Amino acid sequence: MAKKFKDMSIGQRIFRIAAGYEIAVACLSLLFLLTFFGTIEQRWFGLWTTIHKYFDYNSVWVQPMNADQKLIFFPLPGAYWVIVVLSINMFLGGIVRARKGWRKAGVLVSHFAILFMLVAGAVSSLYKEEGNMRVLQGEKSDYAQKLFKHDIEVFAYDEEGDREEPAIVRSKYIKDLGRKDKLEATFEKFDFKLEVDKYLPYSELALDSPTSRPPKGEEVVDGFFLVEVEKDVKTEERNIPGCYVSIRDEDDELIQRLVLWAGNPYPVTFNYEGKRYGVTYLMEIWPMPFEVELHKTFGENHPGTEIPRWFQSDITKVDGDDRADYKIVMNEPARHGGYTLYQAGFTRAAEGETPSSTFAVVNNPSDKWPEYALWASAAGLLFHFLTMLFRFIDGSSRSGRKPNSAAALPPKIPTS
Repeated sequence: MAKKFKDMSIGQRIFRIAAGYEIAVACLSLLFLLTFFGTIEQRWFGLWTTIHKYFDYNSVWVQPMNADQKLIFFPLPGAYWVIVVLSINMFLGGIVRARKGWRKAGVLVSHFAILFMLVAGAVSSLYKEEGNMRVLQGEKSDYAQKLFKHDIEVFAYDEEGDREEPAIVRSKYIKDLGRKDKLEATFEKFDFKLEVDKYLPYSELALDSPTSRPPKGEEVVDGFFLVEVEKDVKTEERNIPGCYVSIRDEDDELIQRLVLWAGNPYPVTFNYEGKRYGVTYLMEIWPMPFEVELHKTFGENHPGTEIPRWFQSDITKVDGDDRADYKIVMNEPARHGGYTLYQAGFTRAAEGETPSSTFAVVNNPSDKWPEYALWASAAGLLFHFLTMLFRFIDGSSRSGRKPNSAAALPPKIPTS
C-alpha cells in the first residue's frame, strides 16, 4: 500500500510533489493561457515580437497586454520555463515513477517521445540560427544575413580600392548599450580604436536642412543626425538601430567622428596615415558552406494585391564538386547538410532589371526531432492499444468458455 503524504520523508514528499499530477495540470493550464494571450497579442504586436515575448528563454515573467499596452491579466511565467518544469514533472512522474514491464512499454515509449519533443523545442530555442539570403536570377550567393543582428565592420581598402578582411564588433555587445553608455573596441590589425556611443535601437537617419532641423542638443555629423523613433511593434524588420562612432588613435586623439545607421547599405569612410578605411553597420553576415545558384524565380499575387499567393524558385546547390537541383515552393523547402531553405519572397523586376528571390535560411539541429518524436509516440500508443486489445479478447474468450464435464457434476454425498 502506498504511503500517505504525512507519513513520507522530506525527500519522498519533494519527489511526490515534483512528479504529481497537480504540477502537470498547472503547467498545461498555464501553457493554454500563454498560447491564448499570445495569439491575441499577435494581432497588435506582430508574430516575431509576440513569440519572443512569450516563448523566449529570457522571458521569466510575461504580462499580457491589449493594443494600448495595458494589462489585461495578471503576470504569468514565461512559456519556456513552464515547459522546463513540465519536462521535469513528466520525467519523474511518467518515466521514473511509472510501472515498468512489457505491458507498459508502449506508454513508456510515448512518454519518452513527448519528453524528447519538449527537449527539441528547448534546443531549437537555444541553438537555432536563421537569416535571409537574397539572390538575383542567374547569379549565386554563398551567404545569408542574420535577422535583427547588426554588426559594425571596420576594414581597409587596398591599392586597387577593394575591401580587405574586416574587423567586426558583434551586435550582442552593441545591443547592451544605451543612449548614455559607451563601448570601446580595439583591433590587432589596426593602429586605432573605435568608440561607440549614443546607441538608438529604433532610429532614422536625417539630413540637417532648413526643413529638417535636429532636436535640441542632438549631434550633427557631416550634415546628418539620428532621430529616435517609436518601435514598430508589428514589423520587427522596420526597427533599424543607429549609433555614433569615434575613431581614436593610440593617444586617444580623435581621428574621425561618424554617424552609423543600419539602414544605410554604403560604408562611411575616413583616412588615417595615408590609408583609406570604411565602416559599415549592417546585418550580420552568415557564411554558408555551399552556394545557391538561382536559375528562375516566378510566382503570382492575390488578385488586386501585392500579397504573394504562390511563388517558386529553381535553384542549384553547389557544395564542392556536388551539385543538386531543387524546386523551392511555399511550404516546400529544400534541405541540405543541416540547413533548410524556405521561399520567403520574390521580386518581379521592371523592364531592364533582374528579378530575385529571397530565401529564409534556417540551421536548426533539432529540425527533424519533433517528427521522430511523433512517429515514436504513435508506435508506442499503437503497441499499447494492441496489447490492451489482445488482453481484452483473451479475457472475453476465457469468460465465455463452457465449464468442463467434471466441474459440471454435482458433488457426491458421502454415505455411511
